Amino acid sequence: MAVLGANCCFRRIRLEASELGPDRTLVCYKCSYGHDPGFKRGHPATVDFRSAPGADPESSLLGVIYDGYPVDAPYVVTNPGHWLFEGTGAKAGDRFEHLVGVEYDKVNTGFTTPRPIEILAHSPVVCEGRPSHQDTAYYTAPSGAGVFATDTMRWVEALDATGDGRSGRNHGLDARSGALTTRVTENLLRVFAAGPAGRAHPARDNVEAVYGGS
Repeated sequence: MAVLGANCCFRRIRLEASELGPDRTLVCYKCSYGHDPGFKRGHPATVDFRSAPGADPESSLLGVIYDGYPVDAPYVVTNPGHWLFEGTGAKAGDRFEHLVGVEYDKVNTGFTTPRPIEILAHSPVVCEGRPSHQDTAYYTAPSGAGVFATDTMRWVEALDATGDGRSGRNHGLDARSGALTTRVTENLLRVFAAGPAGRAHPARDNVEAVYGGS
C-alpha cells in the first residue's frame, strides 16, 4: 500500500442511503457521535480513528499519524541508502525546499505503530508555534506487504515541479524536488508491482536511531 500524501484515514465515516439510492449520504458526527442515531443503533462512532470509543488510530494501518496543519518546510533526507532513494543522488541531510506542506504526518510510537518501520526523511517543522517533525516512512507487515507513506501533501504536486521555484508555481517547489519525487515514485511502483514488497525489501527499524529511545 502506498499513500502519496498526508492526513489519510483521519476520521471514521459511514455511508447511508438517500433518495438518490444506497450509500449516497456520508455520515460523520465527529465529537457529537452521542447524538448519532446510527451510533445508538449499534454502528461504530463516526469520530477520529484515534479517539474513543473504539479507538483504532490511523497509524495502525499507515505506520504514521497525522500531526498538524499548516506547515511549509524543507524535506530533509535521513536514510539515503534506502532502495527508494536509488538513483536520486540524495545524501543524508539534503534539503528540498517547500516539499513538506501543507499537512504532514509523523511516526509517533505513543500511538499503535507497526514494527519494523523505517524512517526515510525526518524533517523539522514548526506548526502554529509547536516544533515537530515530518517523517516519510516504510514498514513491512507479517503478510509480506510493504506500506509506504510520503507524509506530505505536496508529494504529488512536486512531480510536476520544474525550474528554480522562483515563479511561485507549485508552492515554490523546484526541479530538484521534481526529480527526487519522480525517481522515488518510480522505484516504489516498480517494486510494488513486482510484490510482495515486504519480502523482497523488509524494513529495517530505525525509530530509536532517529528519535532516540522510542
